[in-house]
Amino acid sequence: MSRSLNLSNFPPSADTIGFSARDHYPDIVFMREMLHPPGHSRRTDSTRDVMVPVTESLPKRILSIFMEIGFLEALGEAAQSESRIISRAATYLQLIGRRFKQYWQSYPCDQSMDLVAKHSQTRNWHKSTVRCMCWHPQCFKLAVATIDDTVRIYTRKPGVTPILRSSLQKAITCLAWRPHTGGELAVGCQTGVLIWSVDPTSQITRPLSQAVHLQHGRHQPVTAVSWSSNGELLVTASINDTHLLVWNVDQQRCVPMHRVKLPCALVSYAPLGYNMIASTIGRDFYLCTVPPERVTRVGWSTANGSLQSFAWSRDERHLLFVTTDDMQLFYMRLSGLKSASYELAFPLVDLDQKTTDDGLTIGGKAQSIAWCPQDRFLAISFKTTSAIAIFFTNLTGLQINIDPYCLIFGAGVEYPSCMCYQENYQQEYNTDAQSVLTIGWSSGRIEYYPL
Repeated sequence: MSRSLNLSNFPPSADTIGFSARDHYPDIVFMREMLHPPGHSRRTDSTRDVMVPVTESLPKRILSIFMEIGFLEALGEAAQSESRIISRAATYLQLIGRRFKQYWQSYPCDQSMDLVAKHSQTRNWHKSTVRCMCWHPQCFKLAVATIDDTVRIYTRKPGVTPILRSSLQKAITCLAWRPHTGGELAVGCQTGVLIWSVDPTSQITRPLSQAVHLQHGRHQPVTAVSWSSNGELLVTASINDTHLLVWNVDQQRCVPMHRVKLPCALVSYAPLGYNMIASTIGRDFYLCTVPPERVTRVGWSTANGSLQSFAWSRDERHLLFVTTDDMQLFYMRLSGLKSASYELAFPLVDLDQKTTDDGLTIGGKAQSIAWCPQDRFLAISFKTTSAIAIFFTNLTGLQINIDPYCLIFGAGVEYPSCMCYQENYQQEYNTDAQSVLTIGWSSGRIEYYPL
């Protein structure tokens, strides 16, 4: 086991590595003016005058709000009625409904998406130009979701960029490519999950078929999606549901897998498919085995805050994670590969804020962590500082050694919004680099860093 580390252990003159152009990699920059955030008016001066305001009747407004938002919100609209009887009845029913909801739900349910932003892997999710990214596990294909509820697919063909857009695709939170398929993508969002099928040989920018919409009861917004290693099952989590759902996507059917005390914010299959991790909006998180093994579930609790981000080693024997309230990188070691049995977690690296020799502040509470497919380089981004800390990791049996490697800074005042590693880099290229870290900067720029 390595010695105790903190961010002051980085080389004083750690060089910023990276490149702005590389063969095969698309040059991606999202200018804010090119995108239309949700709710942004797209009318021009020439069309504004022809838009005539329409006054809807109260029943129509109530029905519309009920269909789009919910029952209690519709009662709130009815309470604004000029009719004294309707207003009083709606107010009384709304009061009863709220009390029943508080009794039925033992957790804070925030429908305003603030809870999504709090538990998102993306920094400043509400306003981030780049909401999330995901590399295909087997081929050169990068999916990027932006603030305008659009997903763009980038390949080696610079002239063809498929665009995935739907009226159901609102407030995108997460992406996951289906393994062993050329172009099936799961998009988690405010209304559930959309499954897109993108023809890998198509020369058009719009899919020929519409997305399959998966939704189940109150299981929305969906905040995490993850495919099983064989691509047969999809597991989803929602901050508004205490159940994890396991979907047979081909049949469009789901089965609640586990019910826990609090809604789950994150969920993920482990790389080999033997285990699964799920974290709640509270201090609890769970490690589970999955069929065909005997299903077991082991509960854990953090000392402070909830699980913010985690990363598995490829053999599932090592788990790294950070929490919302601690400035520490924690480590857990697996005792039995198919039993979800891990030893107690302990702090591996102190992430407390430090100041470099150049006067730059680094560290603090972690936003996201990503471990490269070869288990060699660990990247950590932070909630309030702009540097990404890269650590070199070495796994020997059940032991882990970790050492500072370098710091990555953006251009000017930009900070990393989200990041991920290219899954299939080593299989496709014969270069000195072992991995490529892909970073979505707050400026809307996508950059690739070989490590």
